[in-house]
Amino acid sequence: MEVRAVGLAILTLAVLSCPVHAQIIDAEPALARVNALAPQERLETLVAGARSEAVLEWYGSLQAADVRDLIERFRKKYPFIDVRYTRGGGTNVVGRVLTERKAGADRADVIGGRGNFHDTLMKSGLVTKNLAPFRKELREGFMDARGYFLGPFTYSLVLGYNNRDVAAGQAPASYRDLLAPAWKNQMAMDYEAYDWLAGILDLMGEAKGLEFARAVARHGVRLQRGHTLLTQLMAAGEFKVSIDAYSYQLRSFKERGAPVDYAVPDPMILKEPSGIWILKRAPHPHAAALLVDFLFSREGQQVYAEQNRLVARKDMEWDFGGKKVGKVHVLSVEQWGPKYDRLVKRFGEIFRSGG
Repeated sequence: MEVRAVGLAILTLAVLSCPVHAQIIDAEPALARVNALAPQERLETLVAGARSEAVLEWYGSLQAADVRDLIERFRKKYPFIDVRYTRGGGTNVVGRVLTERKAGADRADVIGGRGNFHDTLMKSGLVTKNLAPFRKELREGFMDARGYFLGPFTYSLVLGYNNRDVAAGQAPASYRDLLAPAWKNQMAMDYEAYDWLAGILDLMGEAKGLEFARAVARHGVRLQRGHTLLTQLMAAGEFKVSIDAYSYQLRSFKERGAPVDYAVPDPMILKEPSGIWILKRAPHPHAAALLVDFLFSREGQQVYAEQNRLVARKDMEWDFGGKKVGKVHVLSVEQWGPKYDRLVKRFGEIFRSGG
């Protein structure tokens, strides 16, 4: 079992053993009351509450440099809130919150991390419902129906290729094209391309999807850890096609003169959106709600877009460098979170044992 899968399994066991501290205030009713107000009254209530709270604790897995712009712009709007960001790996972030919960010393208000943590967080009872008005402005797949999960951004999986060795008209344009003789032993993918397999199973159905994945594996696929290294090796001519490439990464390499390009499959698989959750026992729920509102505003989403992420808002276009984008398929955090360990196991059986 992979490290990420083991981490999720350990966290799931941990949440089931955490005691409940009923004396800690539940933020959910407060947010429900606020979200029922008219827009201006809601904002005024959140601002008044946040002014009283004065502090916001945000735990996340994004690099501090990526969060800095978000915090600076947020504090320009609300200078009376001291935003404290604590960074850690996704498993470490969730583990820290669980430890604090077990000790009855809840500190975090908002946490961010991979969307596949949603199942663990729900089982733990850690996160609160937040039916904020901006939800109606988000694309399908970037939130759950019940109001616990919100995803500010995601990444696309495209078909990358070395455009020095492969002419644009000859490059694979669909997943089925990967089985053409030209790509035998000329393909590569990330060592943990679990999202790609999940997308294939969604698009083709489980039986046909597994059959296709095994056919791709038998056709010859090099596994390499790290998308950046994959792109570098493809540019160097080590192989011709990258099956699960990130579009923004290929564009960046291409702009710097590397011989790479990509095709946008139709439909295109989008990774599970990264998640933002408000904690059920957030010490500063009004400040937390204000931050989440900001992260999904046009201003906040623009920061994510400038960092080459595909944002959640419907009124903001995704930039694919002029390439035509057809249908997209966003992986569901609710569907794949509970099945993540099984997905990891199947990927290993298919691609690390030759199909």
